[in-house]
Amino acid sequence: MVTAPEINGNIDSKKSSSSSSSRSKGDEKQFYRLFVIGKKSLPEIRKSEARSSERYWARVGGIFEDKNELTKELFSDEFRKGDAARPVGVGKYIIARHQNHAEIAYILETPKEPGEAQQELGIEKEASYIISVINPKQPSPSGYPSAEESPNYPEEVLEEFDDYETFVSLTKDTKLINYQNAQIILIGAREGRDSINKELGLDIEAEENGKRKSSDIFNRLNIRKGEVPIRPLMEGKLG
Repeated sequence: MVTAPEINGNIDSKKSSSSSSSRSKGDEKQFYRLFVIGKKSLPEIRKSEARSSERYWARVGGIFEDKNELTKELFSDEFRKGDAARPVGVGKYIIARHQNHAEIAYILETPKEPGEAQQELGIEKEASYIISVINPKQPSPSGYPSAEESPNYPEEVLEEFDDYETFVSLTKDTKLINYQNAQIILIGAREGRDSINKELGLDIEAEENGKRKSSDIFNRLNIRKGEVPIRPLMEGKLG
């Protein structure tokens, strides 16, 4: 999962927006973030309240100021072994505070409706996920991978973590996901625009005509359409 800053505008960290993509505080550097999700799928959204046991582990696989460096990483062996990495969805998102936690909410713009490719990866039309980080001062929680490399937190950021919390909400600071190898926890929270609007007070507007230009993701990442399969993105098809 890639989050990237909007090219224009100054967007607050609580109202970040993107195209498969993110934004931090207006006066800070803006990053492209590459998340590697352990189960290779987004968490299931349940009709009942999300269970804390249904946590999906992820890590920050890369932080990039230069989109060309992100593109280079996406074409590396890690993401192309056996099968080429390919885009399957483009949209817009917001990271917002809700009660005592933070949620990342999004709307899928391309394809207009999820197909089999999106269903395979748990990508809904509109959804939100509780997002937090694992405290690097604590041992890895039971059932989660141990980080091969420690999160790249500088000392001043490490000081923001206490000595007893295992999972730390992004309400503390969104910059906690701006470092290589930071470990992330996602929990399915809610599905559908009405639920997101009612519960979070958010209305994420899709691009005009309800669909972001299909060329957007390729232009932003400097990828030629012939370099990667685009059927999953354009038609929602796996093949």
